[in-house]
Amino acid sequence: MAVGIIAEYNPFHDGHAYQISEVRKILPNAEIVAVMSGSFTQRGEPAILDKWTRARLAVLNGVDLVLELPFVYAVRSAQDFARGGVNLLAQLGIIDTLAFGAEVSDLEKLKLAAETFSDKNFAEKLKLEMADGKPYAAAVTKILSEVAQVDIGKPNTILAIEYLRALPKNITPLLIPRGKIISSATAIRHEIYKSSVQWEKISVPATVLTELKVAEFPNEEFLFRPLLTKILTSKLDDLKKIYGMNEGIEFKLLESARTAKNFSELVGVVVNKRFPVSRVKRLLLHFLLNVTSFETGNYARVLAFNERGKNLLKKIRTAGNLPIVTKVAKHLNSKEILVEKIIEPYKKNLAFDLLSTDLRETLFSVPKNFRQDFLNSPIKI
Repeated sequence: MAVGIIAEYNPFHDGHAYQISEVRKILPNAEIVAVMSGSFTQRGEPAILDKWTRARLAVLNGVDLVLELPFVYAVRSAQDFARGGVNLLAQLGIIDTLAFGAEVSDLEKLKLAAETFSDKNFAEKLKLEMADGKPYAAAVTKILSEVAQVDIGKPNTILAIEYLRALPKNITPLLIPRGKIISSATAIRHEIYKSSVQWEKISVPATVLTELKVAEFPNEEFLFRPLLTKILTSKLDDLKKIYGMNEGIEFKLLESARTAKNFSELVGVVVNKRFPVSRVKRLLLHFLLNVTSFETGNYARVLAFNERGKNLLKKIRTAGNLPIVTKVAKHLNSKEILVEKIIEPYKKNLAFDLLSTDLRETLFSVPKNFRQDFLNSPIKI
């Protein structure tokens, strides 16, 4: 059996390397499968390196097999992100352990926080907190922190709780508490987008640093004009059909389109207590890709692997119950996407992966690598 990790590796940094080394200390013979977000992340932002490069770097730094977390789970709330990753790992049929990090080092307290959602009084407490003016996320965080007697307001801890909520009984949780203070992925991204990068501040393995130094990074400001065009030419009923377009946010979006001068302003006008920045960015991506609903069909999209990963794929073919995608053209073609005649749920979800990869390509000064999903094969290390 194998250990699963749900990650973004945006970019892969020393904290990720530490997590993998700790897994191997605890489980010396572990085979590690990482389910990784693709072209866009849970925050609704473009990944700084393409998914094949990030997958290759993950394998070079200790992962055996990297699968893509479908866009329909990757660009969602923390709860849906966690559920999507856990369900995909469970359907592989070979995972017996889920390894994850958190700022809280006590697994029992995290389990207690996760169990709180099932408490009969939880809904009433949540209602009272939100009536007091708190947005949903802040209200939940306050309740769980009081129950577990720890600060659970950190991103990794929130995800850890969602993993525990979604985890089936046949998969054991393995908490890897965060080690010494290491630059977070967010801090690294902020640094590399500066006009003058201080590379010595970036805590990543040498293989990753080499890649970052020569890479061109996507600019999400390039989303502004296509968004503006689509908003101004859309009917109100069309806006309302988009997944996540609720609570009258479509009116705020129309207002923003008339006043904003760039992407940041467009997002800023829409942001409020119930719609934080990440939620607005996810919504805008759903709007651009015309996401009106999500299917439940899963698949194992292979991005990179080593020799042990190759053996894992053989086991998955026997033990799993979902399609394994190594060559997209065997499952989907351009015509099917264009005429919207895709029937199987997993193919509909796969189509969003392809569209999102092309969308990310438009965020460069000179877009040139469209249809990468059809052209690129899984990387063997």
